[in-house]
Amino acid sequence: MRIGISTACLYPQPLEQILPVLAGQGARVVEIFFNTESEFQPRFYEQLGAQARQLGLDILSVHPYTSLMEGMLLLSDYDRRTEDGMLQYHRYFSVAAALGARYLTFHGERDMGQTDSPARWARKCAAYRRLCELATACGVTLTQENVAWCRSRDPAFLRALARDVPELRFTLDIKQARRAGRDWREVLDAMGERIVNVHINDFSAEQSCLLPGRGEMDYAALFSRLRAQGYRGDALIEVYRTNFGEPAELGRALRLLSRYTGG
Repeated sequence: MRIGISTACLYPQPLEQILPVLAGQGARVVEIFFNTESEFQPRFYEQLGAQARQLGLDILSVHPYTSLMEGMLLLSDYDRRTEDGMLQYHRYFSVAAALGARYLTFHGERDMGQTDSPARWARKCAAYRRLCELATACGVTLTQENVAWCRSRDPAFLRALARDVPELRFTLDIKQARRAGRDWREVLDAMGERIVNVHINDFSAEQSCLLPGRGEMDYAALFSRLRAQGYRGDALIEVYRTNFGEPAELGRALRLLSRYTGG
């Protein structure tokens, strides 16, 4: 298991400026958080991929900026918008594949207190399965992340997706579990053996997101539970720019976590 870093940690620096910084702090695996549509154009992502290869960076996953809109784009009752959304995400899967990424991180619907009828749930599951098929055709895997402001905040919702969309895989996010008022163990148990990616941070009673090593997160327990479930993937530090000062602090956090994983 390797410890990597998400480019989201250094937002709003431009992506092409972030990769050398992460490599300089010892990262060898990264997630690319795309921030605008032009970054999905060949003239940009091809250069970004070449830069990553030159720096010795393995791009594990990508995260589209449209995650704020995925419920509306892909899971609503408006068929024409769903079709357009599928075309858009097919392009995103293709970009992920071109970068050598294995996963695309997905947020899904906002939590609006909605309850689905059987017909509406079936429609949404069909959309998830179609997204999974499009991703697989590109050599990429769709991963549902637990997100505090989305329906995926609820472990019961994650279990329902796992039951009805067996192709789907999951990304565990520690800070998002904390922000949703859930113990990360609940979320990990709901994802089960389908988990393929981890976003890692620290937290305290006062703050839901801190740099690893600055809170009360039990990393020994986390990595022990992951191994017990057969997890063989990587873990990516994902915090906010306000959670640290100099980039060297990211490097120290990476080295701290690597003591638990050997990677």
